[in-house]
Amino acid sequence: MFKTLKRIAILAASAMAAPLCAADLALVLVNAEYDEIGDREGSGYAAWFERELEAAGFTTFALQDGTGSGMRAMARDFAAALASDTDNRVVVVLSGQMAATASETFLLGTEAALPDGISVAEEGIAVSPLLDLAGTAQGRSVVMMSAGGAEFDTGPALAAGAGAVEAPQGVALAQGNVRPLLSSLRAGLLTRGGSFADVAANAPRGVTYSGFLSRAIGLMTGSGQGGQGPSLPDPGEFAYWNAAQDIGSEPAFRAYLDRYPDGRFAADARARIEGLRDAPLRAAQSAEADLALTREARREVQRYLTILGFNTRGVDGIFGPATRSALTDWQVARRFDETGYLDARQLSALRSEGAARAAELEREAEARRAAEEQQDRDYWARTGITGDRADLAAYLDRYPDGIFADTARDRLDRIEEREQAEADAEIRDAWERARSEDTEEAYIRFLRRYPDNAFAGAARSRITELREPPRDTAAEEAARQQEAGVVNNPITRVLVERRLQQLGFEPGAPDGRFDAETRRAIRRFQRSRGLEVTGFVTQATMVRLLSS
Repeated sequence: MFKTLKRIAILAASAMAAPLCAADLALVLVNAEYDEIGDREGSGYAAWFERELEAAGFTTFALQDGTGSGMRAMARDFAAALASDTDNRVVVVLSGQMAATASETFLLGTEAALPDGISVAEEGIAVSPLLDLAGTAQGRSVVMMSAGGAEFDTGPALAAGAGAVEAPQGVALAQGNVRPLLSSLRAGLLTRGGSFADVAANAPRGVTYSGFLSRAIGLMTGSGQGGQGPSLPDPGEFAYWNAAQDIGSEPAFRAYLDRYPDGRFAADARARIEGLRDAPLRAAQSAEADLALTREARREVQRYLTILGFNTRGVDGIFGPATRSALTDWQVARRFDETGYLDARQLSALRSEGAARAAELEREAEARRAAEEQQDRDYWARTGITGDRADLAAYLDRYPDGIFADTARDRLDRIEEREQAEADAEIRDAWERARSEDTEEAYIRFLRRYPDNAFAGAARSRITELREPPRDTAAEEAARQQEAGVVNNPITRVLVERRLQQLGFEPGAPDGRFDAETRRAIRRFQRSRGLEVTGFVTQATMVRLLSS
């Protein structure tokens, strides 16, 4: 394979000139064309990086397609220049095929062929010493790494690719393909006034930043047209900030702000405090997301909350504001952290408590139902057995949706049919006219003309009914308004109808529309549970439905 080795350095020129003074330094090692293992993108890129860095005022040590020994020699020259003055900005660029042992990552030289954990140190250059060199310029140092590419074979105790590389204290670490790394250097790191955090937030696709990502300073902070040196915090502030980051608590960042309220890292400290305060909510949201609740599981949560007296304003499987509020109230009452989001422990507690309360409510309802049913049967035994119109009407008045209501109506219909058959044509015609008008006056006229006839009892009963106050009382209106909040969508209405159907109250087809048949089923259910009989789904009615 054709091999290009280009060592771009300024050592000879530096030796002939005056001794090195304070300068910004860069080490660029880019390998693309390998003798034995797969090639990598980056041919000629060392020169590109060098141009950008030198235009920004950096003294650059650059090598394209170097052997292991060549890269190590270049790194020694860079380290010697760095040791001559510590007031530098530092950029290290490493690109090419990399391999890693359990404790070290190596950039492989172009001569590498089947390296293993023993020989790799001779066929490449270790990355950690270069990171340590960058770490001598805390707050003004960047390491850019591009690892991998074509697959290649390795010997024992070595794996292709970079290992887990972490940035030293005060060093920004950029990783990605070599082309976008060059773009991030040119259009991000080397621009005047941009912070490390800004560069990371606007990095090209495929480039990730980690390590020291200050919102206050960047690589070129304090650098002007005249090439002035970096403007950085004093060493005491930098040490204080590093200590605060190591501790990582809100009091630690508060202590930094107390000492340096207008310091270089004040914005970073405030952002970290805000992040720590938001962390519990984010953790709660993440914990609920980990539960992967299905729509049915969410309905179960809403059902249990409702049963326990925390109104979710519907059981639709959607955790909206009302459900979050109900969940928060439940957490406060049970002394959980009031986040409005469930974790596994809380879900288990809610299910256990809700199931126990549902069983308790069902037992109470069963006892009331049994007592109500016995009263119904006892009253029927006193009235229905006679077959008398008045007794049958009395039963229906007390139990309009009772066990024997259909039987009572059938018997009354037969009585009326028989009475009508027995009446003569004139009385029958007069009765039909009164029924057609169905007013108090019409029935009174009928009784005045025919005071004693087969229809007199029915006429007097109807007059009594017409004189009663309308059923839509203030209590029913309040129940109607309450229903609008409890079952405020078609899904919940269908759920109510299906539940009534399961319990045997015959609400008609479950279509989400509460017609007369549905209202009658609701009244029957309310009466069976000892609730106020309105025909509307109040909060108490919903709780009983869900727990039955």
